[in-house]
Amino acid sequence: MKKKTSLAFLLIMFLSACPSLCAYMPPSFHVGRTSALFSTPPSDDERQSKPTPSSLDPKVKPLKNELITIAEKTRRGFTASRDERKKVERIVMDLSLCSPTQDPAAAYYGEDIRSGSDEHLGMGATLSGKWTLIYTDAPDITSLEGGPLSPAKLGRIGQECTPPFIKNVIEWKKPDWASSLPFSGTKSSRILQKVCCKGSSNASKPTVVDLTLVGLEISGESENEDGTIDSTGPAAFFENFPVKLEGPLSLTFGRFEILYLDDDMRITRTYQGFTAVNVRDESEWF
Repeated sequence: MKKKTSLAFLLIMFLSACPSLCAYMPPSFHVGRTSALFSTPPSDDERQSKPTPSSLDPKVKPLKNELITIAEKTRRGFTASRDERKKVERIVMDLSLCSPTQDPAAAYYGEDIRSGSDEHLGMGATLSGKWTLIYTDAPDITSLEGGPLSPAKLGRIGQECTPPFIKNVIEWKKPDWASSLPFSGTKSSRILQKVCCKGSSNASKPTVVDLTLVGLEISGESENEDGTIDSTGPAAFFENFPVKLEGPLSLTFGRFEILYLDDDMRITRTYQGFTAVNVRDESEWF
């Protein structure tokens, strides 16, 4: 049983009542607070000189490995020092110079050009699919992990790209301090929050995706160790009564630039200059 409303003002009121909700998005999707500019679209000659997947720069693999190592060491960038963040920025700059995908935003060019996949364009990897955040320097994200008495424990952060939609996903788990409380759900219970946007791009700016906010989804999963469904706790409630808010109106939400894209890694930069590194997770968790 799913609850659904088409009243856009409900979504607006919910966002107004929860000012921290916008922080629940992966850092690739915050409206900019500064006038940071995106890079100028490459010329035809520059685009033709871009490497193809079959001719990747030999520096790419060690750079990606180094980036992943720093991401793991700093817990997704949450504990990164200034020097570590500077090192990540240098790696990102080097990778951006040899991205194998000429039109990384092609999946969001529009239905008149895109027919469910951008592979037919012959431009390399696609933005479509499910991505998991492994690193960010966005303070709105790194501050999400609260203290030991937080009402929920931050889990994974991800994104589902299904043109024309982009859903920003955050996983909330049962906090450690509530493990002994009755009616608080199981250890594995979780709530998935999805902020739903529509993405759009065009060939004149093949690395930039504009976003409009169109809805919000909240669902839960709660199982006992024997695989049976647990009926207690917030996760069980949202499993039985998932929330889906959407409406006829859409709100301008922001934009991001794709700096690097291959089959298993994506690096983006927000309008205000924050970096996010996402990978395709072998085991999908949402």
